[in-house]
Amino acid sequence: MRQTLEQWLDYVGGLHPIKWDLTLDRVSEVARRLGVVQPARQVILVAGTNGKGSCCEALAALATGAGVSFGVTTSPHLRRFNERIRINGVEATDLQIISAFEQIESTRSDTSLSYFEFACLAALLLFKEADLDLAILEIGLGGRLDAMNLVDPDISVILPIALDHQSYLGNTLEAIGFEKAGILRRNGTLVLADPEPPNSILAEALRQDCRVKQIGRDFDWADGVVSWMMSELRESLTLPSAETCLPSGSLAAAVQAMAELDLLNSSSLGQLCNVSLLGRLTQIDLAGQRLYLDVAHNPQAVLRLAAELSRRGCMSIRVVFGLYADKDVQTMVAGIGSMVHFWHLTQVNEDRALPAQELMMCLPTADQAQAETSVSVQQALENAIRASGGTDTIVVFGSFPVVGEALEYLDLQSGARLQ
Repeated sequence: MRQTLEQWLDYVGGLHPIKWDLTLDRVSEVARRLGVVQPARQVILVAGTNGKGSCCEALAALATGAGVSFGVTTSPHLRRFNERIRINGVEATDLQIISAFEQIESTRSDTSLSYFEFACLAALLLFKEADLDLAILEIGLGGRLDAMNLVDPDISVILPIALDHQSYLGNTLEAIGFEKAGILRRNGTLVLADPEPPNSILAEALRQDCRVKQIGRDFDWADGVVSWMMSELRESLTLPSAETCLPSGSLAAAVQAMAELDLLNSSSLGQLCNVSLLGRLTQIDLAGQRLYLDVAHNPQAVLRLAAELSRRGCMSIRVVFGLYADKDVQTMVAGIGSMVHFWHLTQVNEDRALPAQELMMCLPTADQAQAETSVSVQQALENAIRASGGTDTIVVFGSFPVVGEALEYLDLQSGARLQ
């Protein structure tokens, strides 16, 4: 008998033989039976390679400023499954999620569902029950065949496209763009935050007769000014700060999306400068030791991380690094390697994790002399802190579980403070 959320998660994690089963027929049928195909009065669907979580966080802040009820679902989580489902800024409780899982289980009959599909349906069900004005839904993988794509969005947001998950989405930007463009709907609206999008996205928007609002042309966030289109008129606002720890393109896309829904309260735009998201350039002080944690897990994200660290004056860093085996390790290492003076390589206890010894072999030969492997994230972080002696900047990056385990460790340290 499943009584706790942990028991339910163990159960749903073992139901379906394929972790990422990119088909929509099974989950769409169960969603129809549950009556959650329209989870709120308006829906924003967010896709892209990087910056999706940041965009969803900005949308949530703008929804709060507009005074509308809203739900946000993102993935994966860092520490608790509950992070994936929030209603009006509050994480769903264990009891709420268990209740949703029980309803899904009784409705699915003999239809097999994956872990992500259970999570998707649970979020949609809880949003429907809460009778929300707005549902903000993050695509998990790709777009066209992702479970979240069972919903028809009022606004489709596509953020910058880069090479990632090639074994599922294709080996070119055009192929990946085609998969992302699968979230478009006929006569719908696309908020496109990629300044140089693959032609496949533009072609699909044309085929679907979508209205396209593109960054750099219709909206932007640059040089301390945010601009957007409202009723075909360009509006702009000078921000109280030109700096933000979240990608400016993600923030700009959120502004334009809310303007399209006529839910933009311009007086709350300045608050976006202060919006942060755990695991995205999160700074922690541990008794004088400076640490940054970031879920940069593909080359484009690593380049942004390196640029932000450089801008903050972190020119020589000690890193704790681990990621999944399907990633382009060499390109990621090259993107930040010139700033690293010591590598603490690690892995999480998952089948997908790249063993730390194999990760070592991905470093340039010269860098391997300034690197060590650890059997756990905690051990790697402890070693980094001990070796630093408070003089180095420590950066933890890579896959979500690596950053999540580092956060769990730091949560237990009495001197740790978020900056």
